[in-house]
Amino acid sequence: MKTQWKEGDTIQCDISFNPITLSDAPGIPEGYIAGVASTPGTDRHGHKVMAKAFDDSIKEKGLGGPGGVQLLIGHDWNKVGGKIKKLETVNNNLLLEGQLYMDVSYVKDIHAVLKQNGGLNFSVGFTLEEFEFNDAMENDDDPWLIVQKGDLMEVSIVTFPSQKDAKMTFIKTGSSSVLELDTMADFEKALVADGLCTSRREAHKLALWAKSNVHLLQPKTSLLTEKAKAEPAHPLLDVSMLKPMAELIAKARAQLP
Repeated sequence: MKTQWKEGDTIQCDISFNPITLSDAPGIPEGYIAGVASTPGTDRHGHKVMAKAFDDSIKEKGLGGPGGVQLLIGHDWNKVGGKIKKLETVNNNLLLEGQLYMDVSYVKDIHAVLKQNGGLNFSVGFTLEEFEFNDAMENDDDPWLIVQKGDLMEVSIVTFPSQKDAKMTFIKTGSSSVLELDTMADFEKALVADGLCTSRREAHKLALWAKSNVHLLQPKTSLLTEKAKAEPAHPLLDVSMLKPMAELIAKARAQLP
């Protein structure tokens, strides 16, 4: 039986947060993080938060001060983990950039975990404002709860993900940032995180196309260049062979009558 939510109920949605590096621009302080806080994909609990569902709330509250949207650790309202610098919808994904409070002891601990573990997960906490139930579910990908609008309270760093199509994309760890893009699955997740695809299904199709057309990404060489590489140069064109060859011709001529 599905839980029946009512207006004003608080929802927490865990979101995948596995990091890759987009850039390592100079001047970014240690503990700076970035990623996708929410996507319109259906999560593992059957919730679908529509694109721009939190835009009004973010605009009204802002990101600073006690009344702004908070960056927490594990949904603990007594553990503020940092300050959200940017939180806006881009290509239907809610993108986040934030700075961890590196002088706070429990934040240092979570930052150490992020470095060693290669990132954790995001989870958004909000209260329902406008929503509907989907009574025409045909498969597991169909949501049963569709959230059109919510009052976003906080975004947390948590351990386990629920929204598989959202992820952290950047962790500044000091002299370098964390890079993990080793598999096709990582590549597909990065396509979604960067806003190039709106879902993993779309990203999977693009990844398969790219894989079958990888030759298009290789540097072009002319047929003449390839032929020259395939055929060794004539010995007489080798400078090191010119002198011995000249001496051999001279000896041959000396023996002629």
